[in-house]
Amino acid sequence: MSQQESKNFTFLEANVPKYRIIGLQGGTRSSKSYDSLRYIIKLCHNYSGVKYSICRDTYNALKASAMEDFFEIISKAGLYNPNNYNKTDHIYYHNGNQIEFFGLDSPGKVQGRKRDILLIDEAIEADWDVVRQLKLRTTGKIIYCFNPSLIEHPIYDDLERDDAIKLITTYKDNAYLNAETIDEIERLRLTDPEMWRVYGEGMPAQARNAVYVHYSFHDYQTPEDFCYGLDVGYQHAMALVEVGKIGQSTQWHELIYQQGMTNADLISAMEGKVNKRVFIHVDSARPDMIEDLKRADYLAKGADKAVQAGINSVKSRPLIITTESVNLQREVKSYRYNKNRPDEVVKDNDDGMDAGRYGTMGMFGRPNFKTKITIPPKR
Repeated sequence: MSQQESKNFTFLEANVPKYRIIGLQGGTRSSKSYDSLRYIIKLCHNYSGVKYSICRDTYNALKASAMEDFFEIISKAGLYNPNNYNKTDHIYYHNGNQIEFFGLDSPGKVQGRKRDILLIDEAIEADWDVVRQLKLRTTGKIIYCFNPSLIEHPIYDDLERDDAIKLITTYKDNAYLNAETIDEIERLRLTDPEMWRVYGEGMPAQARNAVYVHYSFHDYQTPEDFCYGLDVGYQHAMALVEVGKIGQSTQWHELIYQQGMTNADLISAMEGKVNKRVFIHVDSARPDMIEDLKRADYLAKGADKAVQAGINSVKSRPLIITTESVNLQREVKSYRYNKNRPDEVVKDNDDGMDAGRYGTMGMFGRPNFKTKITIPPKR
């Protein structure tokens, strides 16, 4: 195992003993799958009596990727013995360990099997119902390798567990890429920004026609100044968001997000959560709510509901969404323009987005964007 140790490999060595679930999230050619296989081979070389399962969404995909890499690695290391390979069952034996390979498209091979360590390659492409079964039959560690090519996926929830940890790597962490491959990857920055985000930067995809792409998720910080935005709903969620100023950024913090609430229910839920000396910018289509809030001694006023002006106001500063604001996080990932009418926002799962926009307009007002005019040179 003389190959230079990589960021992924070092991370696995440091964290597999400590955590149940380990995620290697990354862009294309970041060496996450290859390094995971190297790590498993090293474990096999050092320990005996362990059962490993290496799988992917389909057996054909596994055979052309992780299996091929596995046998290349052990062959280069001088560890391959053809007598140890059961080609019928796709099991390789080494130093008293069993390494099995299977696709998740083979139900008979998934049901009933148990293992000590599970490696799922390209895990975001896997059927998550099958993955749940595998997890229940894994007594030790679970390693996910994946490109974050989907906006929402259960894998992200798994990696938020207190017994999970993840590492994000990119092609820059692979010391063995040639210049031509690097150039091809970096061309995505200009030709396809969405693919660049996933495969170049190793970050989750954005929704196509996404309204906001300038946001990040952080723990709550006490703002320098703040107000509230309220989107009123019953069938839709009643969404109350604290909008705060954090340096040059805007912070959105979810206070209430619930369906089936009456005006009285909301006012009851606000007790102790909302400062009565701070303005609440309320959906102006609901004057009844504004009046009820005033009668309960809250500083309520109708919000400026201009959609594009509000979006521009939000875009004028970096947007922080607090880690506790799970509904705002969900909404912002899918908040998008209509692909057939790019000047129109899709009105779906946007209650928190509206509330945040109302508060942002109330806090910062409409942005004063000036059009830059370029005068062509005389010819």
